[in-house]
Amino acid sequence: MTPLKPRRGLLASSISLGLLACGGGAPEAPTAQLAAAAVRPDTSRLDAATATDRVTTTASTGSSREASARPPRTPAPPPAPVLDALSLTDPAAPLLFDIGDRSYAPPTTINGLHNPNNYRAAPVLPAWQFATVDPTGGVLTFERDVAPDLGWHGQSRAGKVRVTGGASAAANRIYTVFNKEQLLAALREAKNEPKIIRIVGHIDFRWRNNNTVFEEYTGFLDQKNGGSFSIPSNTTLVGINDANGRPARITGTQLLIGIEAATTAAGAEADFKAWVAAGKDPELFPTWTRNIILRNLQIDTPWDVNPEDSDNAYMDGLTITRGQQIWIDHVTISDGDTPESLASDTRHDGALDVVRGSDYVTISNSVFTKHHKTTLVGNGDSGRAWSDAGRLHVTMTGNWWDHAYSRLPLVRFGQLHLYNNLVTGSTSTSDSDKKFGSGLDVRYQSDVISESNFYEFTGLKPKEVCGKLAGGKDAISFRSSGHRFISDKGDDGKAMTAVMDVELQGCESLPVKQNWVPPYAYTLRPADAVRDAIRMGSGAGRLGLFAVQGPT
Repeated sequence: MTPLKPRRGLLASSISLGLLACGGGAPEAPTAQLAAAAVRPDTSRLDAATATDRVTTTASTGSSREASARPPRTPAPPPAPVLDALSLTDPAAPLLFDIGDRSYAPPTTINGLHNPNNYRAAPVLPAWQFATVDPTGGVLTFERDVAPDLGWHGQSRAGKVRVTGGASAAANRIYTVFNKEQLLAALREAKNEPKIIRIVGHIDFRWRNNNTVFEEYTGFLDQKNGGSFSIPSNTTLVGINDANGRPARITGTQLLIGIEAATTAAGAEADFKAWVAAGKDPELFPTWTRNIILRNLQIDTPWDVNPEDSDNAYMDGLTITRGQQIWIDHVTISDGDTPESLASDTRHDGALDVVRGSDYVTISNSVFTKHHKTTLVGNGDSGRAWSDAGRLHVTMTGNWWDHAYSRLPLVRFGQLHLYNNLVTGSTSTSDSDKKFGSGLDVRYQSDVISESNFYEFTGLKPKEVCGKLAGGKDAISFRSSGHRFISDKGDDGKAMTAVMDVELQGCESLPVKQNWVPPYAYTLRPADAVRDAIRMGSGAGRLGLFAVQGPT
């Protein structure tokens, strides 16, 4: 990627992609796409007044006496109020999960996995330049933004929701953190209260004592618990750019939004099933994490020092587990300085996973690059039906998968809406960290709508797109339209000279069923129109003071 040019004083609104709003602004402010002429209305329900008018017109062909005897029409009920996602949680509740402290436990075999002989420290440790001063002087720009209504995150089983994160945070619940100790202290003090956490510089959980002492993880258990932190409900977590436009960065650390935890010794699955069997509302089960905004952050997926086996690592870059009403925006996730090519086995798991019953999630304006198992929605087939069936409603828009290997994304169970994204890759490169394997993978019991995405490739011919750009098995439905494609290799072996339409619907005989429509308004732009906009505006570093602009 070419260097980014910083420009001081740019706010989120000045660098939006155009295809969707980058920031939510004040709760009452309309989003850009709701005002656009191309907004697609919510067609999932019939307006009651309109339906009544039609019935009345059809029935009023009799006598005037019959017409005058007809009772007056009942007015349509007013629209249901939009809920603040804060109301779906108890801000005074204690933390359910508290992780981040190192155990220094040695490598240990666990259930036949994590063979101690497979321990290997990360091979690369750059000389980090840790920040000590906030370049903004503490001035807030985009930190109190609420999420725009452009995806599944604005929904719930109780109706429409406004995701506010920590927008209403009191002054003593706004934190600026430079290291692991400060980050954990902020999370533990604020708990589930509305809070804003501003990360400045570079945080790596292998460094302690205010970034003065480095200690590699000693084994799986040490890394799992001491190399992760969990973001609780009602949080806005943002990265702050430095004066040169570099975004805040997290390395060697797994970000968790929620955890699948047991409430009794019976285990998480038994606990949840017992709750439902007792007639209790599943939405009130006590382990949900809700109302999260995460923006403008560069995340390096952690190197797994002691993976499960040679093919399966454990640590992800960002995992959403039992999370609801989540907005992820302008993040960049890659393997950073420890790419998979440095190992003879698998040392990274997912870049971003939405799993274990999570619901109502939107991922927008983000970049996923140089990673193998990239984006996952649903991490199991029939064995996860207890948590995932009827959930995993996810929107992905404005994102750029740039030379990522696979899972763009892979989805099970959920209703996934992909629109106006960019995928660039190569099937012919000799660089294993940049090679493309497969794209959208529509799997077990999933129902996917994919619209107006742009695909730019080297090595891939138009006749090869089915099974490469999209495929899958055991899905409920895959609807696809409006995509555009260009490659350096046409079906005749010569370079393509023009962009072409590409048909992905029906690939690998995936079924096509009209089961649902997105329950939110959104602007759908032609794929050609979003190609450059995504290059110019996606990823970390685009928001706040010292925001960057220009192609990457």
